[in-house]
Amino acid sequence: MGCDDLSSTRKDYLQAIYRLSKEKGYTTNKDISEYFSISRPSVSEMIKKLNTLGMLRLDKNKISLSEKGIEEAKKILSKHRIWEYFLTVNLKMDPKKVHEQADILDHITSDELRDALNKYLGYPTLSPNGNDIYENIKE
Repeated sequence: MGCDDLSSTRKDYLQAIYRLSKEKGYTTNKDISEYFSISRPSVSEMIKKLNTLGMLRLDKNKISLSEKGIEEAKKILSKHRIWEYFLTVNLKMDPKKVHEQADILDHITSDELRDALNKYLGYPTLSPNGNDIYENIKE
């Protein structure tokens, strides 16, 4: 299962868990609930689904991404940041305003379109906000 196979909501959760767990290495149901302003039972349902897909590691109340989850989150974030780059550099949109537009576009962009856009842009390594475009960084 790759990026194109995940629902928009699942992609949002993977991004959120990635961002929320950056500092401590994990997040919690409560953190995710507050992040999305939704009920904890709703979060629990999605956590179960993502865990079934092998995207998570659960340890009591600690939620973190598995290697597969990290890989998918980085693909999703890269796609988002490639759009931010395009909107800012090519369309000259205000970098402070492109996040929302990139969020819409990354949900409807296939991996094939992302690859073509990435090639067109010359494989940038940073978004206009200075965030890594993971797919374009050679480790």
